[in-house]
Amino acid sequence: MFLSFQLYLCTAFFEYKMELKERIIEKAGDLFRQYGIKNVSVDEIASSMGISKRTLYENFKDKEDILLSALHWFGDKKKEGLKSLFAECNNVVEVFIKLIEEHESAPDCSVKFFEDIQKYYPRAANLMKRHIEISNIHLRDFLRQGIEEGYIREDLNVNVAAFLVEESTYTYIRASYLEKPPFSFSELFYTMMINFVRGIMTGKGIKIIDAYLKEQRTKN
Repeated sequence: MFLSFQLYLCTAFFEYKMELKERIIEKAGDLFRQYGIKNVSVDEIASSMGISKRTLYENFKDKEDILLSALHWFGDKKKEGLKSLFAECNNVVEVFIKLIEEHESAPDCSVKFFEDIQKYYPRAANLMKRHIEISNIHLRDFLRQGIEEGYIREDLNVNVAAFLVEESTYTYIRASYLEKPPFSFSELFYTMMINFVRGIMTGKGIKIIDAYLKEQRTKN
């Protein structure tokens, strides 16, 4: 019985450590995206969570370790979200629509975040590059699935289409440099993606997209 209690304590402590680590990762990731990485200190991360810097260093070596852990963590969350999305949607058009809606409600990401990674954190830049490459592979498979289902045009060059989706990220970043953009970033993403998705669809796919757009106009 004593050994069982010891095992229970060890398990509970491990779960607490993992929960704390995840909370630090999530909070730091939010701060990094909002203000950039260089503008957020380890002290500020600890203070925002109400923990000591010592506690933070018990879980991470340094700020770069937190950043890399955050990128891994958000990458895993994205994979889980996509799996759930594929399970609940009936076709690729519905998946695209759900992704567009989710991105609209997501918090804006500061251009400083991307700048800092490229300038100061090569390991993080390489990790993001690998994530993009993997996403690109999945996107090409997803587009091929849409062609087989009859929602996406058979003549679509899936390599070019996947490249255009990847490049849209840089359009979003460039727009962040505008002093007073005449649109919100969610409007920019929505317009880019709706037009892209509608452009690659067959008549069957366009019918679903247009019904969705009509519903959105009615709501607004």
